[in-house]
Amino acid sequence: MPQIRTFYDELGVGRDVNASAIKHAFKEIAKVYHPDKNPPEKQAWAHEQMSRYNFIVATLLNPETRKEYDELVQKYEAMPISAHPRRSRHEQNAIEREYATVSVEIMNLAGKSSNCRLKMTIGSVVGSIAALAHISAYFSPFSEVFDDFPMTFAFTYFIALIGGMMMVFGISDYLGRREYERRIDELQERRAFLRQRMFEAFVS
Repeated sequence: MPQIRTFYDELGVGRDVNASAIKHAFKEIAKVYHPDKNPPEKQAWAHEQMSRYNFIVATLLNPETRKEYDELVQKYEAMPISAHPRRSRHEQNAIEREYATVSVEIMNLAGKSSNCRLKMTIGSVVGSIAALAHISAYFSPFSEVFDDFPMTFAFTYFIALIGGMMMVFGISDYLGRREYERRIDELQERRAFLRQRMFEAFVS
């Protein structure tokens, strides 16, 4: 059975290591490849290397993606090297860029879906407090004093407006959460497909 260079080989660890050993290996590698450890003329190279190792470590620290990767390694070790997929560096870069874009969109949508109630709560509290402060100042016996400081009224009005806007955004996200979840499912499937293609490049 042909042995291929794996993520474990890249980190210098065995295939049965635990998460702690993977993190330790990554810390040692970061001492060499981290951009802060390299001169200006090697920054682009260092960023590329760290991006590669970040992906490797993220894959191996997640039990689900580690299982995916291990199964793919076994699959390719069971076939001749000549049967392994080949692709150009340009195509691989395009896959990696799309993977990053999809990951960011998933995080953004997940944030909108999970934070909608928090936005509504904070918005209502901030808006209510600011509105009460504004009304209290307006009807206060000392309202004439506040007339000498018009920015006080403007400030409380502005804060109330911010609170109201947060509530609107929160309600909008709450009403759209099912659409967000549907889109996240689609993106998760696309990311899994892209991840498989990235794995293929690493085991080619």
